[in-house]
Amino acid sequence: MISLFGDISNIISLSITPAFLLLGVMMQARVLNNRLSRIMDRREVLETRLSGGFGLRAVLLHELTVLHRRADVIHRAIGFSMISMILICSVVVSLFADDAFKLRLGSLIAFLFVSTMLLLIASFSLFLHEIFIASHTMPATALHRTRQMSEPH
Repeated sequence: MISLFGDISNIISLSITPAFLLLGVMMQARVLNNRLSRIMDRREVLETRLSGGFGLRAVLLHELTVLHRRADVIHRAIGFSMISMILICSVVVSLFADDAFKLRLGSLIAFLFVSTMLLLIASFSLFLHEIFIASHTMPATALHRTRQMSEPH
């Protein structure tokens, strides 16, 4: 009598690694989403100031431009993360399909996994790029705020 549980438990143990990877990518997507939310909140504040005539128009427009760039980079990073999550799920499905139907999908599984890693590299690179944009534009904005506060009214 041949037990199917041996094969299934082996496939389940193989699918645990992609499942943990999926969890990590979901956490990254949450961080990206939080950053995007903060960018959108700041944009609303700046647009309110701009429409109300509060602050220097050129400075507000510059900061809005920077926020737009940051949001664009975060959107792309989120997109790469979501596509990688789909590919991770495809890896798990392929593992089970390969075992259940003896399809010999080893090359496909390897391709999907490598593609997932490349997408994650792209997503993390964009995340790092957004952090650089934020950190390089922050001192100029902080300096301007300091000057505004010290100017006599």
